[in-house]
Amino acid sequence: MTVKQTVEIRNKLGMHARPAMKLFELVQSFDAEVLLRNEAGTEAEASSVIALLMLDSAQGGHIEIEANGPQETEALKAVIELFEAGFDED
Repeated sequence: MTVKQTVEIRNKLGMHARPAMKLFELVQSFDAEVLLRNEAGTEAEASSVIALLMLDSAQGGHIEIEANGPQETEALKAVIELFEAGFDED
């Protein structure tokens, strides 16, 4: 089963190198595939920092997070918390 939820980007600079790396490192600790989708429909696997940077998502934008796998619920919750914390940048 797949779980998904949409979040708002809260950090000032949006999805740039530091948040992409934090997100990449976070999802590595879960047995789940995490996919992000921006408002334009561009998708990025969270296991690829380069793909995450291609989302080109700014503060105030929305990202749909989709997780699939044995730890999908835990992975989704952790990714949502990271977004809600503004990637600890503010």
